[in-house]
Amino acid sequence: MPKLTGGQTVIESLKAQGVDTVFGIISVHNLDLFDSLFGSQDSLRFIGGRLELGCGFMADGYARATGKPGILFTSTGPGAADSMGAIGEAYFSGSPVLEITTNVEQEFFGKGKLATHETKDQLGMFEAVTDWNAMINEVESIPDNITEAFDRFQTRRPRPIELEIPTNLLGAEADVEMLTARQPEIPQGDPNQVEKALQMLLKAKRPAILVGEEVQMLGGAQQIIELAEKLGAAVVTSDGAKGAFPEDHAQSLGQVMGNRIWGENPVQEWLGTCDLVVVLGSILPQRSTVGIGLKLPKDMIHVLLDGEAIGKNYPATVPIVANSQAVVQQWLDAIGDQDVHKGKIFQDDIASMKGEIHSKLQETWGNELRVYETVRSVAPRNTIFALDPAVAASRATRCLEIYEPRTYMHPHGWLGLGFAFPAAVGAKVGKPDSPVVCVTGDGGFQYNFQELATCAQYGIHPVVLMFNDNAWGVLKSFQGDRFGENRRFATDLVNPDFVKIFESYGFEGTKVTTVKELGKALDNAISSGKTHLVEVQTPDGFGALT
Repeated sequence: MPKLTGGQTVIESLKAQGVDTVFGIISVHNLDLFDSLFGSQDSLRFIGGRLELGCGFMADGYARATGKPGILFTSTGPGAADSMGAIGEAYFSGSPVLEITTNVEQEFFGKGKLATHETKDQLGMFEAVTDWNAMINEVESIPDNITEAFDRFQTRRPRPIELEIPTNLLGAEADVEMLTARQPEIPQGDPNQVEKALQMLLKAKRPAILVGEEVQMLGGAQQIIELAEKLGAAVVTSDGAKGAFPEDHAQSLGQVMGNRIWGENPVQEWLGTCDLVVVLGSILPQRSTVGIGLKLPKDMIHVLLDGEAIGKNYPATVPIVANSQAVVQQWLDAIGDQDVHKGKIFQDDIASMKGEIHSKLQETWGNELRVYETVRSVAPRNTIFALDPAVAASRATRCLEIYEPRTYMHPHGWLGLGFAFPAAVGAKVGKPDSPVVCVTGDGGFQYNFQELATCAQYGIHPVVLMFNDNAWGVLKSFQGDRFGENRRFATDLVNPDFVKIFESYGFEGTKVTTVKELGKALDNAISSGKTHLVEVQTPDGFGALT
């Protein structure tokens, strides 16, 4: 067995899992880890950010764009704590991020001596926002823990994992047995439940498929397309799964959300007229399903890796705790060459509903629809969009067509601002040949705009499409509606010259005031292949842009 330091063992264990990129920030606590990384720069790329929150979102964006776990290095106490917002978002959205952080030297554990950056209970701090976390107390255990983390990413609902290593172990040597990556068993559906569900599918006359975020992360789009075409089923996507089924497909009825910030959506009532819904990989969050009046059929097949979440907001007729891709493949294998199509009448109904959805958007959100039709017309099909929960993003949910999995990401778990830009940076690192567009507002962008320095340092080039209303736009609207126009308070913002900020880092920026100018500027920005700001002035609100 080779003699390795703890830092070397971490690096070699990550490389054994096929990791090629790490995000994070160097610290006095993890110097030995970075010294070990120094010798592996040819195979393990390091992207150093300016704040752990931004670095965490980068790792998350990388994971969502590539389907591979995002890796984050932080350090004891404040460094680890600064990542918590990003880790919480990854947890509630279902994104695999592995955070490897340090803790104080073992001699200080439980002593309360206030060693540098000592935290009362750092492990407990992360427990609330991770699927699993652990303290590693000996160098020899590092490979086992990292291998366990990667096994969990493939066999459970994707969620972040945090591993803590005492600072003194990173420089300590030990005889270490290195482990190779294992091929974990992907959870298949219970044969009896799968068969019961299949019989319901075959008997249904008006089946709908609701695709969720686990499919977006773990795959299965091609199998679902095949199943939908065989059945002639309607397909909708839940929050977090936009693009997991191509929205220009004849069976697609787009996103299922409506009302509140998503506008009137006829599909919410129409789904209730179907006689069966197959929910694949969606946790069915209250705020974007039952909480906004979504009607679902009485009969439901619910496939989800997180069995505890099944039945919380809608009762499931047939619950299946498994990987959705695996279950759909089981159904396809059983169907074989049988003709199971539901017929022309249902297809005509789906087509009619598709037209009604578009007509309602034109009627209620005509300007917003025009904005995103313009964006779509200049953005290549494989463009990755990363969005903040701003007004513009809520409109994009319904108005921006997405055609490929993992090309639309937003903080649908915790709904926190500041996600879009660093997530776009991470996505661009993971998919350098794909255009990446960050869609944000003036307020949300300033949560993490310090990561422009990361773009400049490492040659990372996303495009930023900012809609600037000099306000917390969503809240300003809510506040006016709830308390009256004359009681708006704390929602107006004083902003810098964003173009000059971009220029100070060697980038370019363009200010526009019309949809036509937006299209031309965005086309030029994407074509340039460089970091570029397209700042859209919307003083009267996003909906007034023409």
